[in-house]
Amino acid sequence: MDFAGIANSFVQHYYTTFDGGLTARQNLATLYRPESMLTWESAQVQGQVAITAALTKPELAVVKHRVGSSDAQPAPGDGVLVAVTGSLAVDNTFDKPLQFAETFNLQPIPGQPGGFFIHNQVFRLIFAP
Repeated sequence: MDFAGIANSFVQHYYTTFDGGLTARQNLATLYRPESMLTWESAQVQGQVAITAALTKPELAVVKHRVGSSDAQPAPGDGVLVAVTGSLAVDNTFDKPLQFAETFNLQPIPGQPGGFFIHNQVFRLIFAP
């Protein structure tokens, strides 16, 4: 399995879609299943509908990510673990970027060879002490 290639394709797709605005971001719903879980700054939500609602809140209408690094490892169950760091701007405040770290556990979609879904996702802003 080319876990690095899978991770690179996923990261490009995920952040390009996320940064496309709320309408484009609705398309991320296809990456989640009922068992998917998102932890966003300590708040946990589970399932495709709840996660999509969390990612499309009005206060997140305009977000632009700059991926600084992306690392991948094979994970149990033929999955791929992806760790991403970078910065983001909310409402085009590029002069005040926020640093973030995000981790994804991608798992194969049953019955869809080569397809993956987000089983686990953890997002955290990083603030300097």
